[in-house]
Amino acid sequence: MKRTYSVSTLLSLATGTMVVVLVTVFAVAANNAWRREQASADVAASARVSRDIVSIREAMRAELGVIDTTIAEPFIADAATLARLKLLHGRTLEAMGHIQHEIAELGEDKVPADLARQIRQGMSVFDRQLFPAVLAAAVLPREQRPPHLLVDPQNSVYATLDRIDSQAMTLSRQIAATGPYMSEMMRISDIAWRIRVDAGGERREYANFISWPHKPTQAERDGLIKTRGRTEAPWQSIEKAVQAGGMATPLKMAIARANEEYFGRYSRLRAYVLDTMENGRTLNISGPQWLTLSTPALNSLMEVSRAGLAAAEARSMENLAQARRDLKAALAQMAICVSLALLTAFLVLWRVIRPLKQITHAINHNSDGDIERVLAISARGDEIGHFAQALKTFRKMSDDRQRLERELLQNQVARQTAEAASKVKSEFLANMSHELRTPLNAVIGFSEMMMHGTFGALSERYLEYAKLINSSGSHLLSLVADILDLAKIEAGRFQADFREFDLKSCVEDCLPLIASKAAAREIVLETDMPRAAVLVVADARACKQILINLLSNAVKFSEEKGVITVSLRDMGEMVQFAVRDEGAGIPADVLERIGQPFEQATNNPHVAREGTGLGLSLVKALVGEHSGKMAVESREDEGTTVTITLPRRQERRKLQQAA
Repeated sequence: MKRTYSVSTLLSLATGTMVVVLVTVFAVAANNAWRREQASADVAASARVSRDIVSIREAMRAELGVIDTTIAEPFIADAATLARLKLLHGRTLEAMGHIQHEIAELGEDKVPADLARQIRQGMSVFDRQLFPAVLAAAVLPREQRPPHLLVDPQNSVYATLDRIDSQAMTLSRQIAATGPYMSEMMRISDIAWRIRVDAGGERREYANFISWPHKPTQAERDGLIKTRGRTEAPWQSIEKAVQAGGMATPLKMAIARANEEYFGRYSRLRAYVLDTMENGRTLNISGPQWLTLSTPALNSLMEVSRAGLAAAEARSMENLAQARRDLKAALAQMAICVSLALLTAFLVLWRVIRPLKQITHAINHNSDGDIERVLAISARGDEIGHFAQALKTFRKMSDDRQRLERELLQNQVARQTAEAASKVKSEFLANMSHELRTPLNAVIGFSEMMMHGTFGALSERYLEYAKLINSSGSHLLSLVADILDLAKIEAGRFQADFREFDLKSCVEDCLPLIASKAAAREIVLETDMPRAAVLVVADARACKQILINLLSNAVKFSEEKGVITVSLRDMGEMVQFAVRDEGAGIPADVLERIGQPFEQATNNPHVAREGTGLGLSLVKALVGEHSGKMAVESREDEGTTVTITLPRRQERRKLQQAA
């Protein structure tokens, strides 16, 4: 029998092949774009470093020119010259630090690892030894200055520049290899820099003529002629490049300024100095003046070199931006094609084949998991959704029947549990009332008779025992009463006696009941109440119980010699009273549980053992019977304030129930 493949298998193979081919094609394109982006980034970084190298070249040669002129000058250097020396030296150090940082950023694959170290060592010798010696010699007459200062600074600067120039040539070749335009810009920059080097040497020769006036020898004249030839011949190739066009405007402007400054004004100045020296006339130009007059011309050559590098860097940044755009476009195309392929596969596999398999499997096996997945398909509006709708209807009827059966059983269990709990609570209340209150009253009564010596005086020890029995019995009776009251409220058997009475008088009646306990601990009871009566419809006994519980808690948790304040406010339709103490306060993690039965407001065992945790719970329940609110505000070591807010009038339904 001939073997056949399912539709899902064929579609999966076709879709997978299409995705692999598309991903491969666009991955290759994206990889090529990424490589171009990396190459453009490297060229941009190299152009930036080359530009910084030009800056450090200029800074070091400018500083060297001032040093040579200062050392060769016969007079003592003035303050302005010394300040200029320090300023130029600072610029050199700043440029050196910047280039070292740039070298570190490029990495060892672009710049030798020891180049920065060599530059740093060379500048360290110059900065720590030669430059201080130059400053010290500048304030001496020329005949007292060390002769080696005429050559040592030059040797140190030239050695450092040689290291920098070697790397500059490597970077220049790397940049030039990226295209004709970049090659032309780097050629112009290198030519301008070589002319600047020769021009610097020529300026030094003229400075020597000025510092040591004499008629130039034939050898000196020949040297000047050779230097002029090395500067003028290469410059002609730059001028031809300008005439060819395609050059950036800033570079053309820099070349024009160099023609005007160096090959115009400065050339005439050199001819004047040389003619004056050859004819033995007196030259009214000092060394510093010569430096000032020649600097703009040499700077114009440096400007050409910088402009060429700037043009190369700008073109490299354009190439980098284009490479990044190409990379993004390739990635976007790859993502779009892959997304379309995956979407097609998803629509076929997920929306057609998978639902049919699920429906078939659910019908054959009738498992809950399979049926639940099929029910979600019924929401679709196509034929597959209609097919699943029939199964959904059947499933819904089955679920409804099971849910009704479960709810009926749960209701029966809940009713039986509630009836049993109510019966147990009723029996508990009856037994508690008879079995606990009667013996406790007898114990309290007999202990009081023993304390008062009704049938004869007791010894001191037995009297103490009688007091403990009486105190413990009273405490237990109070606990039983609180539990009974709380149980009655929860069972709905609490019968409130709502009548109109003066809440202010109720507060005043409660204060003496707690005064003895407060006095025993030297606690001051203060009140803040209105002068007029505060009439309210409520259960007077419940309000009194609320106040006594709050005052007892305040005394219990207050420090000795503390203050307890009871306040009462008439708020129209509502009345509000509060009890504030200056005690230990309630921890924040306990505060939210206050009001629950047997919840203590403190973890201190010496205080907690005096209560049961039912006081505030009973207060909260009694306040609830009055449709009121209880609020507790507390901070540890600052005190607690419990505020009770009650309606002035009770609802008619509650008044009828009380009646």
